[in-house]
Amino acid sequence: MGNVKLTMAIMLQALLALTLYGYSLNALADHATLAKEGGAQRHKVELIRDKDYKCLQCHKDSKKTLAGSHGETAVDSIGSELNCTQCHSNIGPDHRDGASTVIKYHPAQSQPGTNKTWLDPEAILKANSRCTECHQPEPLRKDSWTHDVHAKNLTCTNCHSVHAEKAKVLSYDHKAQIKLCVDCHKDFNEKREEEGK
Repeated sequence: MGNVKLTMAIMLQALLALTLYGYSLNALADHATLAKEGGAQRHKVELIRDKDYKCLQCHKDSKKTLAGSHGETAVDSIGSELNCTQCHSNIGPDHRDGASTVIKYHPAQSQPGTNKTWLDPEAILKANSRCTECHQPEPLRKDSWTHDVHAKNLTCTNCHSVHAEKAKVLSYDHKAQIKLCVDCHKDFNEKREEEGK
């Protein structure tokens, strides 16, 4: 009877070991098969959290802005998704009280012309520094000579609409571009005419 109990105990241990290790080997084999089949394709985890959610609670009209020139097209250009604070600085919960710490972009932070307010070159470079973090100067120079001529005298927002709806920030046709130049240089031309009289 002792041999039967011993034999049963050994068989149960073997069955238990086989069950545990057999399952592990089977799982390991399946994992190796999946790893070979998957190859370079990895599961990408995307967070659902909207980084601009808090901003959009008050700035509801900015939802369209995010889909514009600095929205989805920026992902293709710079390889990462933009959010409000990347351009407008780190905004705290009480930023309304200290709104001067928030970087704002106005249509004319410096104004061209003879009787208009000018920013000093240091202020202009500071205002343009956020833009040039992504928009490198070399490609801008190649794109248009105007970038070189105006770089130290005007802010980017003099000519460019930062929150344009179209993919290109300066998405004007040729006539509209000329009008933009004429609008700014009009008083220079008037001054020349007066001096010429």
